[in-house]
Amino acid sequence: MSVGALDGLRVVELATGIAAPFAARLLADLGADVVKVEDPQGDPLRREGPFRSDDSAHTDGGVFGYVSANKRGIVLDPSEIDRVRELVTGADILVENFGPGGLEERGLAPALLRENNPALVIARLSDFGQDGPDANLPASTLTLQARAGWVSARGGASSPPTQVGGAYLDFIAGTYLAVGILTAVETARVTGRGSDVDTSLLECAHSTTSFPVLTNGVLSRMGRGPNSPGHVLLGVKPCADGWVGINVLTGQQWRDVCSLVDAEEYADKQDALRTGGPDRVGFEARVDAWLADQRAEDVVELCQALRIPAVPVYDGASIVRSAQWTEREFFTRAGSRHGEFLHPSFPWRLSGSPAQWHRPAPRLGEHTAEVLAAPWPRRLPRAVTPGADPQRPLAGVRVLDLGTFWAGGACGTYLGAMGADVVKIESLQRPDGFRFNMSGPALGPRWFEFGRFRAVNLNKRSLTLDLGREEGRDLLEQLLASADILLENYSARVIETLGFGWDRVREMNPNIVMVRMPGYGLEGPWRDYVGWGNAFEQVAGQSYIGGSPEGRPQTPGGYTDPLVAMHGVVATLAALQHRRRGGGGQLVEVCQIEVGATACPEPVIQHSMTGEIRQRIGNRSVSAAPQGVYPAADGWIALSVRDNAEWTALLQAFGNPGHLEDSAFSTPEGRHVAHDRLDELLADTTSLHEVAYLTKLLSNSGVPAAKVAGSSDYLHDPQLSHRKYYENLDHDDAGPDWYQGWPMRFSVGPERSHRSGAPTLGRHSREILVGELGLDDADLAALEQTGIVGTVPTGLQLPASSTADKP
Repeated sequence: MSVGALDGLRVVELATGIAAPFAARLLADLGADVVKVEDPQGDPLRREGPFRSDDSAHTDGGVFGYVSANKRGIVLDPSEIDRVRELVTGADILVENFGPGGLEERGLAPALLRENNPALVIARLSDFGQDGPDANLPASTLTLQARAGWVSARGGASSPPTQVGGAYLDFIAGTYLAVGILTAVETARVTGRGSDVDTSLLECAHSTTSFPVLTNGVLSRMGRGPNSPGHVLLGVKPCADGWVGINVLTGQQWRDVCSLVDAEEYADKQDALRTGGPDRVGFEARVDAWLADQRAEDVVELCQALRIPAVPVYDGASIVRSAQWTEREFFTRAGSRHGEFLHPSFPWRLSGSPAQWHRPAPRLGEHTAEVLAAPWPRRLPRAVTPGADPQRPLAGVRVLDLGTFWAGGACGTYLGAMGADVVKIESLQRPDGFRFNMSGPALGPRWFEFGRFRAVNLNKRSLTLDLGREEGRDLLEQLLASADILLENYSARVIETLGFGWDRVREMNPNIVMVRMPGYGLEGPWRDYVGWGNAFEQVAGQSYIGGSPEGRPQTPGGYTDPLVAMHGVVATLAALQHRRRGGGGQLVEVCQIEVGATACPEPVIQHSMTGEIRQRIGNRSVSAAPQGVYPAADGWIALSVRDNAEWTALLQAFGNPGHLEDSAFSTPEGRHVAHDRLDELLADTTSLHEVAYLTKLLSNSGVPAAKVAGSSDYLHDPQLSHRKYYENLDHDDAGPDWYQGWPMRFSVGPERSHRSGAPTLGRHSREILVGELGLDDADLAALEQTGIVGTVPTGLQLPASSTADKP
């Protein structure tokens, strides 16, 4: 069995639920030894479904089995603090989600734990972070989503705001937490000092949204109103045998769709249709009529032949029958006990230190005797790198970034924020297509510098090279010779056509880590398909479980893009650790649709265990009733009632109104049965008051509640402001703007999320080519004359519709 990339790392998990345990499982998949510590009652997730119909009462739920595979498990009574301290003394990482001050309340304060283990990394996940005015507010997944802008009218402007289905936020937060952990491990390696990794679920949700503050600023400059996900055109549509996702991003794709569905008269109305009106209704009717007799598979083939990102919308049964998933053997039973259920595999493939299934999730206390009989030896003090800067834990790492759009760009942005030297490489002939997203000629001659591109290319230097010509390729080869990492997320065939496939890159630099992030993987019948975040959510099962039971599937909105980027970071940092131990370079593949499925395992697990298709439940929850989004006098409020104590608190907050004191509502079971009637009664009450009043009233009473927020609320959110989540950074052309940060805070490490704004196109070409590769002025002038390097894309006379909004 090959050695994992994180072999030798020791992790203690004091966490329950999905998010923090999933972070620990990612580390375990890559070779870390993770010990999950539970109290005698066990993690409550064990008792949540799905369960097989023939399971006994002692069998754990499938989602628990998924997030706790590859771990050892022990039981300790909460009073056995000395045993926990002894275990942590030999660990590298402690993962917990007790909430603000939870470790301290249990006698496990970070300062105390580090007395015997100074390099200990402590990963702390909570709803709002460890500090701030709202740190201790009650919250549910729905209210966190509402506050972060996830709850929106995805079905169109007239539809009610709806949450994102499933546990998507938990899996996203777990991934961000894993990124923070591995970053802190790098800091501890060079400084000898451990760090608290304070991670906020609210900020994790914000970090996946499409830069709403920046976007609205750009739209305002263009004389347009705020962006709204409810105005997305096409998306999920019904066809003869199911659902298909048609995801137009560029102006050319729009024109091709109009031609495909015999609606050429709408080809120049893309922007106008977003605002609705009779033309919008007519267009949608035309598309629906064309699709009514079409099979989803045929629609996908027709669209993909035109390079339009179209995919089937899969449920928990159809996804595992797909030719692409089947050929890549992605779904497996290997991580479950005795093959009890089918589940997604790993979100990355590392050629030199692959992730592996070692063991199923532990039965409660399964390894207690084993672990306590042979505890890890105490960690010795780490050797310190002279002059190491905790603000730049990745200092000295050189990254060549060929990434495009959001997923590719954000991976390099994070590495650069942590101190790596990231060189963004584009050509003038085909610059990163994200430059033309949410931008346009109305912004002036350098309009290509103003859009969302800026948000995912912070902390980098910019170099232009035409890789379609020999001179450009030769210069890239020179840069590759001394690089540590090469990032790219082109369609699978592109990098190989350019002559920089893995075999060739490895010849040039055996120690390089090459990270490829193709949409559909490096092999399989869909290898050359095109796609982006919305398509990946549709094909990975996420869209099918979102929306109301009677409505169509609703796509979250491209949250897979930043999730892919963060999984790219996890795999990259792990590969660097493997190389540091003498493992050499390797190829890392991060398949974007597989990342999406990894974060949406419930439909496949449920169908595998029960034969049932997981259905849409709108804003409801199996663990809360009532739960929903209710009208207020000036907006919408989201609230959850998870137990009798919260129900009593809600009644008291509303003055014990008689119409809510029905005995049928006195138990959780009764409230679930009467949910429809409760929704009507609550709406009658909430509609009489303003959102701010309701939110304060309920939150102060201990009931999770939040305004369904929009982009105008984010900069004024008191919790985000306290934690300095948004940072103001300058740009040479666009000027200063507010940018989203990372949802992790490090007690030892970078104090800010970003080190610099995005560079303008080709801003550092001279610095790199002359200052580092040794070209002279004449050489540079020749390259500029022939368009190998430069600062302005060729052919800027792009049609206005190329500025199509990405939701």
